[in-house]
Amino acid sequence: MQAEQLSPVMYIPPQMQDKRVEVIVLPVVEAATSSPATDNMKGYLKQYANPALMEQEKNAWAMNLKEKYGNL
Repeated sequence: MQAEQLSPVMYIPPQMQDKRVEVIVLPVVEAATSSPATDNMKGYLKQYANPALMEQEKNAWAMNLKEKYGNL
């Protein structure tokens, strides 16, 4: 489509005038809202939590990288 055909509908920058252009229209993605079903699941797995391991989890990613790749 030629840029001048779009001029009545939308702003076309001067550097794009007299050029072929492509217009892509995408749907707006709405932010997900929590549903009652997901609210009911909050804390569901808490019974399986192991407080003794929580401190180790804080550094687990860094320790795994160090173990796998050494001191880079």
